[in-house]
Amino acid sequence: MIGPLAHWPADTSVALDERPVGRVLADHAAATPDHPAVRWLEHGQVAALSYRGLTDGALGMAARLLARLDPGQRVAVAATTSVDWLLLEYGAALAGTPLVPVNPALTDPEIEHILVTSEARFLLADETYRGSPVRARLAGLVGRLGLGPVVRLGDWRELPGRSGELAPVDPAGPFLVQYTSGTTGRPKGAVLSHRAALNCAALSMARLGATSADNWLNVMPMHHVGGSVSVALAVLAVGATITLVPAFEPGPVLELLERTRATILGAVPTMQLALLDHPAFPSTDLSSLRLLQSGGTVVPTSLIRRAEAAFGVTVVNAYGQSESPNALMTSPDDDEVTKAETIGTPLPQREVRIVGPDGTTLAVGQRGEMVMRSPMVMDGYVGVDGETAARTLTPDGWLHTGDLCSMDERGVIRIHGRLRDVIIRGGENIYPAEVEEVMLGHPGVAEIAVVGVDDDHWGEVPVAVYRATPGADPAARDLQAHARASLASFKVPRRWIRVEAFPLTASGKIKKFELRAGLGGSTRSESAPAGPSGNEAASS
Repeated sequence: MIGPLAHWPADTSVALDERPVGRVLADHAAATPDHPAVRWLEHGQVAALSYRGLTDGALGMAARLLARLDPGQRVAVAATTSVDWLLLEYGAALAGTPLVPVNPALTDPEIEHILVTSEARFLLADETYRGSPVRARLAGLVGRLGLGPVVRLGDWRELPGRSGELAPVDPAGPFLVQYTSGTTGRPKGAVLSHRAALNCAALSMARLGATSADNWLNVMPMHHVGGSVSVALAVLAVGATITLVPAFEPGPVLELLERTRATILGAVPTMQLALLDHPAFPSTDLSSLRLLQSGGTVVPTSLIRRAEAAFGVTVVNAYGQSESPNALMTSPDDDEVTKAETIGTPLPQREVRIVGPDGTTLAVGQRGEMVMRSPMVMDGYVGVDGETAARTLTPDGWLHTGDLCSMDERGVIRIHGRLRDVIIRGGENIYPAEVEEVMLGHPGVAEIAVVGVDDDHWGEVPVAVYRATPGADPAARDLQAHARASLASFKVPRRWIRVEAFPLTASGKIKKFELRAGLGGSTRSESAPAGPSGNEAASS
């Protein structure tokens, strides 16, 4: 139980691992050299590397990086998930050359922003990505920036390497420059140290009760912190096995879950629904699976029940940001309401408060911004002016998450949405997450995002953009009636817009700022102007 204020003191009884990431890898290679470290599908067969093989490959990668970079200089990678990506991550850790992951789906201006602000000095890339000649595109880009040739990631073994011993790497030194997912605008590069990245992953595995016997099938892209840290380093922390998937496709994922006897799967609700609805799901042997980790959003209670029953697993919900991965988590033995409606309690070594606009700590149950202080938050941003950076990470170490939350007397935290997502209609606050949670209880709604649009009379009004469940075609009046049964009238969406798919970040989060942009500018409250492609209806 905590006091009347929404303040969770850090549990410092759990010691931090003070090894750099590369040392952890080498220690596993020495202790359990033949234990499988990574599995992946190659030419239709499951291939594998032991911890000895993974370490040898990472040492070779480190030697090749140091032939081109000095320790401390950054290397960027624009590629899909692969064993070479993992070798690069660990090779960069051993070399002390911080890694800058780049989503290969980004446009040239977006990638240029990352390369310029991160000051990366070497770039590896896939030859193509979804039909686009990524390496050729980037070759022209880096030529203008003076960064030298772009090396195909799969050709790294052909590069000459530097001989000699590797210099010691400081665990407090930078490990990763992780760019934010861009749900609210231009991405910013968060600098994570070896200590921060390793320990946030390790402490999450402790809450899961995971061991070296586990095999985590990773569907999160490695250019996202969910893949490179929350899964890859979590698996490394306990010496377990990671199974890599190049990109999320429900059919191949189900096949690999069965073939590799995976025990843990991390998947956001969008991915869970895709797996559950796939024709091959009923015939897939998932008996080895024991944990399903969700995250990034509130998970409908109905989905928790369905997933636990259909997968035969325990579901946990996790919360983190690029600036502070794996910060909070539910526990496997929590009740389904806690797992569905909350993000759990802070993991060890994290102090958390819920604060008002003036920075004072609010009372238990009140809604405000969640702020946290920990050795496992970012050291700061790259390429961002000091004033902007200080608004996120204060001089005394408090990270402003930008998430609207509340804390109960147990320290369990509910997330009510992003601060900037709050819709103010005629002076009344509307929290989109509350409306979304209600509407996910409608049998015809598979996914939904509620956003605010300008209104001449009310200032802002809520608009719902939704994807229907397969075979359903809910009428706007039915959706409106469902909302009115649980919500005050001012919270009921003004319009209901059906779409076939949402714009998503790499981690599966809906890009609400793109939805808002597609809905256009100021409107009159009695009208029903055109929105994004899809079917639209107005409600009064």
